[in-house]
Amino acid sequence: MCPVCPLTLSGTSNSWRSRHINILADYAADEMCYIFVEDGDFYKKQCSDRDRRRILTPFRVPDFLSNELCTNLNGYFGCKSSLKSVPDTADELGTLSTWSRILTKKILKTDEERAPGGVDYVWNEMAFFTRWSGPGASWILCIGTPPAVRQGLAQVLNASPTLELQDPFAMLRPLLDEVLKVCDENTWRVSEAVQGVEKHRGERSNFEQLHNLNRHARHLVEVEAVAIETMECLVARQETNFKLLPSTVTMTYQNQAKEHLEFQLQIMKSLKWRARASGERLDSEINLAYNMLASTDSLIIKSITLLTMTPYPLGQP
Repeated sequence: MCPVCPLTLSGTSNSWRSRHINILADYAADEMCYIFVEDGDFYKKQCSDRDRRRILTPFRVPDFLSNELCTNLNGYFGCKSSLKSVPDTADELGTLSTWSRILTKKILKTDEERAPGGVDYVWNEMAFFTRWSGPGASWILCIGTPPAVRQGLAQVLNASPTLELQDPFAMLRPLLDEVLKVCDENTWRVSEAVQGVEKHRGERSNFEQLHNLNRHARHLVEVEAVAIETMECLVARQETNFKLLPSTVTMTYQNQAKEHLEFQLQIMKSLKWRARASGERLDSEINLAYNMLASTDSLIIKSITLLTMTPYPLGQP
């Protein structure tokens, strides 16, 4: 059974604590709760469609999300909401479920343990399912996140546990901060690997390794481009949320919340450009290495040709 570690907000002590649950069994989730299923392979490969539907049932998301198609996509965002009637005012947001998926790829350094199968990289296929049903009732299921996300989030929340519970995205923003840190680290890993290639320019190149590194860089550009689209959808949905929330959510809070999410979006755009630049630098190194190899081979062939064409006196070895 995959270990599942929720972070829950204690109403008595106003602090976040962790405990373990069986995600496939009936469990009582706290009113404010992050649930981490960090073994993404468990959800994607070991769970059946039926198991996944059972896991997602408390979040009121479409059953379609449990099928193999959605577990293989490189990103998405969707939501489902309901309104409630309020006397003498416009309808307000009653419930909101969202589902999103963000991928990143981590290349392993030479001194790090290889991933299963001996490969030198790890995919973090992160999926997030949220359910908000009013102030103080919010759950987020995090699938495939590395432990650093949970650990960093726990530190942030315990340092400042107070959240605006009327905001459906209040718990999502600090989580995205930690996700961005992971994406940033993985993007820098590729950049540093390219720097290593540049520093050893002139040495005989391993074209297979260069090709693999180039593939990793292109994968990062792809998934970060999709992550940008996902976060743009979050920004747009947040605008809708605030239009449907009660007037007790102050304009100052609304503006700051939107500004924070827009800043997170800008960070992801910056990461994509960094990954793209790494790929372009690597393309240049591959072309240079190929030209240097071709030039060297040409000189060798010319030397051999000259040697075979040079006449030697009879009897001279």
